[in-house]
Amino acid sequence: MKEVALPAELREAGSKGEARRLRVSGSIPAVVYGLKTAPYSIKVTERALRDALKKAAGSAVLYDLRVGDEPANKVVIRDLQRDPLTSKITHIDFHAIAMDRPLSVKVPIHFIGTPVGVKTDAGIMQTTMRELSVSCLPENMPEKIELNVEELGIGEAIHVEDIDLPNVEKLDEPQRTIVVISAPTVTRAEVEAMETGEEGEEAAEGEAAEGEAAEGEAAEGEGAEGEEKKEE
Repeated sequence: MKEVALPAELREAGSKGEARRLRVSGSIPAVVYGLKTAPYSIKVTERALRDALKKAAGSAVLYDLRVGDEPANKVVIRDLQRDPLTSKITHIDFHAIAMDRPLSVKVPIHFIGTPVGVKTDAGIMQTTMRELSVSCLPENMPEKIELNVEELGIGEAIHVEDIDLPNVEKLDEPQRTIVVISAPTVTRAEVEAMETGEEGEEAAEGEAAEGEAAEGEAAEGEGAEGEEKKEE
């Protein structure tokens, strides 16, 4: 379980105009809620949020949300609202968690290695899932899921049911495919055959061109002989 510190400050819930002024000043309005936590409004600076998200990149994390001088609360981000034009974050929903209650999160999947079916058979690695939905106690939450795909050949795949996660309940369908190695649209043998065919065609074209040139030279020679006979 990875934890990332995130400082924040209390704010009074207000109008859209107030939220806009916060954003102009470099802060982002947010709300915190949970089963054992009454909702309250906070603000975080864009810089602090950017640093926290950078540290959390590629991992499932818990944020130690410290509001002022109060003890830190462990939270997860439930929603990030963005401006449709600029993609800048405009609002955040934090969910305060209880360490003794299961937590539902999405854990990133990291693929390790190059499949043998890609290296030796020109196959195509197709990934259909980048995250796995799980439920577990916060202390058992995996930071990420690493899948070694080096031994996968053409037609072989890894499914949700193939992943072993102790003390974790997988929420996605067991038969759902995570990654599969597909056959190439054109095999290497076909590529070699096409290359050989192209070489053969080029050679045949060359021979034909040489033959035409020879015929042309012969025709010119005959024409010259005929003209000499006429002059005699």
